[in-house]
Amino acid sequence: MNRPLATSALALILGAGPALADVTPAEVWQSLQDSYEQMGYAVQVGSEDASDEAITLTDVVLTVDGEADAPDMILTLPEIVLTAVGDGTVRSVVGGQMTLESSAVPEGDDEAVGFSMTMDAPGNETISSGTPEALTHDVTMPTLTMSGRALDDRNEVPLTATLTGVTGSQTVTTAADGASTQTFEGRADALEAQITASGPSLAATDAPETAPDATDAPEASEAPDAPAATAETDDFQATITIADLSMQGDGTSPAGEVNFGSQPTQALQAGFGGKGSFAMGATSGSFTASTLTADGSRNDSEGSFQAASGTLAVGISKDGLSYEGGLTDMTTNLTATGMPFPIAYGAAENRFRLAMPIVASDQEQPFALTYVLDGLTLDDAIWQALDPEAALPRDPASLTIDLEGTAMLTQNFMDPDFPQPVEPGPDGAAPMPLQPRSLTIKELALDAVGATADLSGALTFGEDPSQPLGKIEGTFGGINGLLDTLVAMGVVPQEQLMGPRMMMAMFARPVEGNPDQLQTEIEFRENGAIFANGQQIQ
Repeated sequence: MNRPLATSALALILGAGPALADVTPAEVWQSLQDSYEQMGYAVQVGSEDASDEAITLTDVVLTVDGEADAPDMILTLPEIVLTAVGDGTVRSVVGGQMTLESSAVPEGDDEAVGFSMTMDAPGNETISSGTPEALTHDVTMPTLTMSGRALDDRNEVPLTATLTGVTGSQTVTTAADGASTQTFEGRADALEAQITASGPSLAATDAPETAPDATDAPEASEAPDAPAATAETDDFQATITIADLSMQGDGTSPAGEVNFGSQPTQALQAGFGGKGSFAMGATSGSFTASTLTADGSRNDSEGSFQAASGTLAVGISKDGLSYEGGLTDMTTNLTATGMPFPIAYGAAENRFRLAMPIVASDQEQPFALTYVLDGLTLDDAIWQALDPEAALPRDPASLTIDLEGTAMLTQNFMDPDFPQPVEPGPDGAAPMPLQPRSLTIKELALDAVGATADLSGALTFGEDPSQPLGKIEGTFGGINGLLDTLVAMGVVPQEQLMGPRMMMAMFARPVEGNPDQLQTEIEFRENGAIFANGQQIQ
């Protein structure tokens, strides 16, 4: 299983519960080891020099052994010094340059892929307080600098990132049976990251092969060498800056030997779980790219983006997996060789949410999907190319998709072999591991170029998802006006509108007193019958 960099690189800097009680260096170190072994890490120590007042650990290595195509991960900390401060607390300092390497060997290949990274945190310290059963660790790092590259001999992808003003606090409370609960919060003043990618151009190395005439083929010993790859490269550079980062969350780890790293489903069933959220302030980024084309010319592009704020949140437990995030007041700009005009657009809000079951059950489980794009605007250059006569309304557009329902999950989503092969049913089709049982369309709305659509409804599904039961209702506005405008613009010939208008008449009817406002009611009945506004269409 992959481990987020935060839980790996900061693993032994962050700790865990209530203060104002005595704790020793040995107790702090034991608590940290127990926490990471519960998460599936193997902890090794090169050497240990311990006394009642201090412990010095050298060559501390946290390891996760990957399974199948999952990567191995190794985090090495050259030195950790834990010292009793004298007021019942313990001060911990990580010394030297930390290293993190994650790698995997794809099936059918003998070369590992992944990345290696070094991390420097000068001036870092952690103050641990409380008791072994309830520890609090308060972390301070003036700067955390990360520098890494891909494990690839052909392509260079160096990455550097610097966090400034890092502070955080984590608590871990451990019960008598070994189960634990955790909370954490942290912040950083800013993040600055740069990435530079460079490698042999595909256009330069993937030259077509031609077979020589058999009569002219040289002897094997005289066969010419393969043409050497040219020095041409594809290059990419990007810079990202984020201000006012913050994060918070909580989690639970069950008692016993099971851990999430090697047995995710069993750990979830035993009570493992957690949730975390990440927020950021003003965000900006830019990139440049240059690639070689098949005709030998170069395609150069550059772009930038900005956002006023953003959020990201994830949660996992036996009840399901949730993942959501969003940006506000975002703008994007892009130019490229051969592009007839720059692409620039903005949006007041762009957010998403996905929630789904991950532990198999014979009971229905909830799922949800939300996507919102609000206040979408296009640059004048795009409008000029699409609609030079300004026939279409250019008001900000919006799209909303808000769905929820229930489904049967027949296989554990977190298992390494998901999805497993399933015997075909009587109809010859193999059943899907996630089978819908109900769907509620809370909102499905579109507002763009003078036309609107707004749908809602609810469906239920039996063993055959292709034959739902239920009803979907909706209203449409400005459709006829939009079609007439497209004809006037020459986009759609008048004679080609007969088909779309006949379909509209079949599925929708005009609202009394407002012919440009349409409404529809689609009903799904037994045995696959479908009715539109009371008229059977299937």
